[in-house]
Parts: sequence; structure tokens; C-alpha cells
Amino acid sequence: MLLLGIISESHGQKYSFQNLVGYWESNDGGALEAKDSSKLYLFYQGQKKPILSYTADFTKTPVWFDFVIKEEDTTVTIKSLLLFLDNNLLQWQVFEDGTRPANFSSDKGDIVYMKRRKNP
Repeated sequence: MLLLGIISESHGQKYSFQNLVGYWESNDGGALEAKDSSKLYLFYQGQKKPILSYTADFTKTPVWFDFVIKEEDTTVTIKSLLLFLDNNLLQWQVFEDGTRPANFSSDKGDIVYMKRRKNP
């Protein structure tokens, strides 16, 4: 597991991995949970999938957050962008085709907003 970068600045505030710790949920029921830097989970389509490894570059704005999950009998690397809009709201875009632009792009897939929630 590799954690790149210490701090990202968004809207004048600096963010680090510690700001990501918590349970983040979108309106469609998908979620990202970061219990600590070694225990991360992705929730989607009614399943809880452990994130096997990840890289997060908090020196970039938006943050480059790439992670590996297991799908069936294979592992899949997913690239994404994260932007802290405030301490309790994230903007997140996942690029399943493996190509990540430098910034959010509506023609590259859905941009999801996730709110920090109490753990279910």
C-alpha cells in the first residue's frame, strides 16, 4: 500500500488522508469507507468490497485516488479523482476505462457527490 503526498489544498483549506477517514455515502447508496490507512471499503450494487491497495496523491487538486478491488477471480485497478468541497462533502469521479483526465470531466462518466455519514 502506498500513500503519496501529504496535503491537498481545496477551497483554501489543506486536506490529507486523515480528512478521508470516515463513511462517505452518495445519494444512490454507493459509499466509500476509510477506517484508517489500511482498511478501506467500497460499497456498490449491494456489495461491500475491500480495497486491496491504493495510491492517493494529496499534492494534486483534485486528489488522484487509485485503488484495486477484486472482481470475480481478477483484480481491477480503478483510477479516480476526489475533491473535498468541505469537511463533510466530497466530489468523486471514477474512470473505469483506466484513463484519468487531470480534472473532472462530465463526458468521462458520472460525477458523484458523497456526504460524510455516521457508520451504518
